[in-house]
Amino acid sequence: MKQIILTAIYLAIAMRINAQSNTVQIEYFLDTDNGFGMNTVMNITSPDIDVIETILADIPSSTTLGYHKLYIRTKDENGNWSHTFRRQVQVFAPVVEKNIVMGEYFIDQDPMFGVATTFDINPQEGDIEQQFAAQILETVSLGYHKLYGRVQDSYGNWSHTFRKNIEVYLNPDSNLVEIEYFTGDDLEFGNNSIITIDVPATDGTWSFDVLSYPSGVYEDINEMDTLFVRVKDSNGKWSITTTLDEINSGLGIENNLYKTVSVNPNPFTNTINLEVSKNIVFSNIAVFDITGREVYTSTEDLRTINLQNLEAGTYILSLASQNEKATYKIVKQ
Repeated sequence: MKQIILTAIYLAIAMRINAQSNTVQIEYFLDTDNGFGMNTVMNITSPDIDVIETILADIPSSTTLGYHKLYIRTKDENGNWSHTFRRQVQVFAPVVEKNIVMGEYFIDQDPMFGVATTFDINPQEGDIEQQFAAQILETVSLGYHKLYGRVQDSYGNWSHTFRKNIEVYLNPDSNLVEIEYFTGDDLEFGNNSIITIDVPATDGTWSFDVLSYPSGVYEDINEMDTLFVRVKDSNGKWSITTTLDEINSGLGIENNLYKTVSVNPNPFTNTINLEVSKNIVFSNIAVFDITGREVYTSTEDLRTINLQNLEAGTYILSLASQNEKATYKIVKQ
């Protein structure tokens, strides 16, 4: 059934009335006559024998859309009614802007229009750009899923359904509190060298001194035992154990890439330059994100590396020559 959005539609009607005595009232009705004086009666603003009057006919909201007949007659000061004359009118729904008024989203399976999880639209306009937070239920399995969404306008019309790929993973409310490292045998969790950590550096990393190596100059990194590292969070959970077999120059290693290669600029915007102080041929250049995923690799002997496709963040640059290897922390702005 059609609906009239506004409670009333006003029709402006201008008329000229000639009578022998002053005209004092106008009466109108729509389609059905309830009898003289029993319909909508309005007083004439300036009673006169010859009047020109404009009236606003209030059309009830229950009136159906379409064509109707509006009847009008007048009454003079002696109580005499004029002939009834008729006008054909059309009742239609007012034009309302199709503002977007609500949205809904769902994961993987469509429960049908209007049944998914809703979110508010603010402000309600015809053209919107708005973010919304999708709540992931505990029943949703870990891994990759599809998030769908759509919006509805003020007429009840739904948009096309859009889709985004998302990954659901555990993100416990915890902080890293300890670093544990060792060389050689593992004395089990919490029984090796422990370093308490608090606030990370501005780039989100921690630096610590390794006391396992005697002081002095090492000619070759292979002279060192493999260094094992793991971290513990505030919930008492340990990370996987990682080996660090690429140590920076603070340990006094001579004749390695750390003393012969500089990475500039760092932080960088799109490219980094490798400034080399001796004749070195790189056999492999790789970049890893903070999760350990390789995001760039090349076997060319490059001096400029284009990393413009990477997102802003912290990365690890790995350089390898025939006999040497080194890693650098780099930051893209």
